[in-house]
Amino acid sequence: MKFKHILAGSALCAMVFCFQTQVQAASAEENNEVISEGVYAGEVELSGMTQAQAQTAIDRYYGDKGASLITVNVNDQKVTTTLNDLGYTYGGATAVEEALGLGKSGNLISRYKTQMDLKYDKIILEVSNQIDEAKVADFVEVKIAVLDTPAKDATITRENGRFVVTQHTTGLAADQAATVQAILDAADSLSENTIIEAVVKVTEPSRTYEALSTISDNLGSFTTDYSSSASGRKTNIKVGSGNISGSVVMPGENLSVSDTMKPREPENGYQLGGEYVNGDTVQSYGGGVCQVSTTLYNALLLAELQIDERHPHSMVVSYVNHSMDAAIANGYKDLKFTNNTDYPIYIDASANGSSLTFTIYGKEYRPSNRTIEYRSVTTKQIESVTKEVYDPNLPANQTSEKGSNHPQVTSYLEKLVYVDGKLTDTIRVRPDNDNYSASYPVRTIGTGAPAETPPAETTAPTESHTEPPTEPAPPTEPHTEPQPEPSAEQGDAGNT
Repeated sequence: MKFKHILAGSALCAMVFCFQTQVQAASAEENNEVISEGVYAGEVELSGMTQAQAQTAIDRYYGDKGASLITVNVNDQKVTTTLNDLGYTYGGATAVEEALGLGKSGNLISRYKTQMDLKYDKIILEVSNQIDEAKVADFVEVKIAVLDTPAKDATITRENGRFVVTQHTTGLAADQAATVQAILDAADSLSENTIIEAVVKVTEPSRTYEALSTISDNLGSFTTDYSSSASGRKTNIKVGSGNISGSVVMPGENLSVSDTMKPREPENGYQLGGEYVNGDTVQSYGGGVCQVSTTLYNALLLAELQIDERHPHSMVVSYVNHSMDAAIANGYKDLKFTNNTDYPIYIDASANGSSLTFTIYGKEYRPSNRTIEYRSVTTKQIESVTKEVYDPNLPANQTSEKGSNHPQVTSYLEKLVYVDGKLTDTIRVRPDNDNYSASYPVRTIGTGAPAETPPAETTAPTESHTEPPTEPAPPTEPHTEPQPEPSAEQGDAGNT
């Protein structure tokens, strides 16, 4: 029994000696400040290297990776960049510090265990690397998204009384957020040349062939006469209506008539035309386009589209009944409407120098046994009379007249609905009355000395006798009526 104890003690001493030998070897290696065998930083082996050597090795490998190409395929085109351009960075210094400490920290037993692990296996330390997501997003927006293929709308025209519709084409657009994430994910591999497929999606046009092909039915048509208009006013009606003709309004879209007609300026083809300003007819560019908006307004009413904005004139006009007009004035009066049907509409205009017609085409959505009409209701009308004033500065045998004659009118418009020819409903179009101001022509009568008539030329002098002038009639005080607020509506003058 004593022999066995001696043997056991001898074995224990041998183990302690071996352990001490290994620890001493580890301490010696630590004093040399080199990295233990079997240590890697990512793909780079750091065994036996000093801190500086290890950092150089990591920089050489991972620094060169920054020049690696990234190719993005998008819409049959290739766009290339580099990791450096995308803000590539890596954490080499952290990996070196961690490598130097392996097997050299902790208590003797933990340090010995690490040394044994490194002797029979390797330890791979992670080298963190990343690219700048903001720079990737900028690259995708500037270099990738610009290659999007836009969708192309179908078109529709009316030729010889028939509609002609062209085919639409779909487009391709990069899904920018998904493409950014694809680049971030691919960059983690640090491959020499990375190829990425951009994430794209098909885009549809806003106007498809199928949608425009539904336009076929006459939803509402209205005509006004301008045969007696002056040349400039006729031109303005043709130009203004021509700018609107051919407009397509999709379901839910709205249209501003004033904007669509373009600014009433010479560069847009408009000429001087008559319009009313405070009861007087003046010449301004675009005079007459109120007849365009008015004619269209009535066609829209017959199509029963949603009227968003409409204004009456300041005075009644001659080409439609009261409350059936729609004034246009730059900056503060417009005609706006929304296509509140489920199908697109097409606006067609015809101005032949005598009559103006607007027709709204679309897909009929109302029952065939239902019809409508509109009725102007006048609740008050006061006729204006010519006012006379006397002017002592005007010769007694002369008169002058200015201004126009318009009655003061209050009115409204109502819609009559018929089913199978029977009146079923009467609907007031707008809750408020339209109030039209009166305008009074003013005739000025001269009360001054009669204008002298120059004597006729004769071959021989003759005596002449001139009666003394008669006393002029005493002047009376000028009499004027209150005038409406200043306004300038293009087309107030009607057929002038």
